Amino acid sequence: MFKRLMSILLLLICLVIVDRYFFTGLESLKIKKVTPSPTIEKINLGAELSLLSAPIWIAQHHGYFKQQGLDVNIIEFDSGKASFIAMLETQGVDVSTVAPTPIMFNSFKRKDFSIIATFTHSDDDVKVIARTDKGINNSKDLVGKKIATPAGTTGQFFVDAFLTFNNIPTSQVEIIDISPENLPIALQKGEVDAIVIWEPHAYHAQQLLLNKIIRIPSKDVYLETFNLMAMNRFIKNHPESIKKIIVALSHAIEFIDKNEIQAQSIVAKKLGLDEKTIKQLWQDYSFELSLNQELIVTLEMEARWAIREKLTDKTEIPNYFNYIYKQALEKTNPKAVRVF
Repeated sequence: MFKRLMSILLLLICLVIVDRYFFTGLESLKIKKVTPSPTIEKINLGAELSLLSAPIWIAQHHGYFKQQGLDVNIIEFDSGKASFIAMLETQGVDVSTVAPTPIMFNSFKRKDFSIIATFTHSDDDVKVIARTDKGINNSKDLVGKKIATPAGTTGQFFVDAFLTFNNIPTSQVEIIDISPENLPIALQKGEVDAIVIWEPHAYHAQQLLLNKIIRIPSKDVYLETFNLMAMNRFIKNHPESIKKIIVALSHAIEFIDKNEIQAQSIVAKKLGLDEKTIKQLWQDYSFELSLNQELIVTLEMEARWAIREKLTDKTEIPNYFNYIYKQALEKTNPKAVRVF
C-alpha cells in the first residue's frame, strides 16, 4: 500500500513539473498576432501640366498622398481636356483634372462621371497672345485675323467670350483648332496671327517671339475653375480613396497658404519655369477646395452657348446638379460645399 501511495505521489509531482515547464514553454512559443499593414491603393491621376494643378504638384512633392495611404501615379497632359478624355475612355486614368468646358461638351453625351471638387480659380489663366508685326496692337486689330486655340477646351469658349466682350462678331475672325503644345510654334511660324492659350504655353510663346508679340488684356473676361473628376463607377468602388485625395489636396493648399515662396519654387521646378515668372503669375490663381454654385452657373452658361452656336445637336441644358459628387468634400470640409 505504501509503495502504491508513493507511486501515485511521484506521478502527481511529475504532472505538476510537466504542466509548469512544458505548457509554460508552449505559451512562450505561441506565434504573436501581427496586424497586417493596410493595403496601399494605387491610383492613376491625370493632371494638366500647368499652374492650375499647383496643389497636385505640392501634394506629390511633400508625399501627402502617401500619408493618406495612397500610391498616386500622376500622368501629365498638355490640357485638362486630354486628361479628362483619357479618363472617359478608360485609358489608364482613374481621376482627372479639367476646366468646365470639356465637362460641358461631354455632359451632352454621357452621365457617368462626376465633379468631386474645385481646387483652383483663376480670372487670368487664359491669355490672348498676338503678333505685332501682323498689325495687331489691341483687340480691335484682331478683325480679319487668324486666331488659334484648342477646340473643345476652355480656350474655345474663351475666344467667343473675349470677342463678345470687345464687340467683335465671330464671323469677322477665323478661328483655327491647334493643340496646346503646338500653338507657340504655329504663332512663331506665322501660321496664325494670334493664339488663345493658358500657362505655361503662353509663356513659351512669349519666349519664342519676345518683342514681336503683345498680350492683349483679357482679365475678368472669364473666371476659370479647375476641377477634380472621376467616373461614377470608380467613386462607387473607392469612396474612401476619393476622400483621401481630398484630404491630401487640403494639406497641399494649407502649405501653399502658409509657405507661398516655397510653393512657388516647387511649382516653378515642376513646370520648368524660372521662379521670377511663377511669382508674377501666382497672383492670378486662388487655391481652395470647394463646390460652389458658380460652377453650376458656369456650366449652364457654357451649355447655352454650345446650343446657340450649334456645337451640339442637343437642345436642352443638362441638370448639372446630377454631375456633382459632394459626399467626399462634405465629410472633410462641409462648409466648402455651397451648391443648392
